[in-house]
Amino acid sequence: MGTAVYDAADTVVSLLKDNWTAGRIPNVQKAWDKRSVGFGDSRSPQIILTPKTENVTYFGLYGSDFWHDVTIDLDIRSYQNDARHNNIVKEVIKIIKAQIRGGTDYTDLRVIASYSRSHYMRNMFNHIVTISLRKLNPS
Repeated sequence: MGTAVYDAADTVVSLLKDNWTAGRIPNVQKAWDKRSVGFGDSRSPQIILTPKTENVTYFGLYGSDFWHDVTIDLDIRSYQNDARHNNIVKEVIKIIKAQIRGGTDYTDLRVIASYSRSHYMRNMFNHIVTISLRKLNPS
């Protein structure tokens, strides 16, 4: 039995990059790949993936099958205006909803929560979309 956390994050990054249709794609990164040494390109939109939990459920005869449910936060940040930010959030949710069935990579992908944190920020728009990616018997 393996873990599905890192594969799930890689899958979501690929899905967002491969299916983006709303203009220029934001910078999509996993939280552990985000390195910051100054401001650089800090004004461009960003989507930062942070895996939160991985629940493992045992089932099947003698616990021979394992159902992994990985929860990931997509931290969507933009700096232009609320209309552009709204378009980015809508595009992310549209892509996730369109990819609910995963073929061989995962069993299903669902949006389970969505909330704005823009009221805490100054000169930045911030929205969190929480998704669940479920996979059977990851290797």
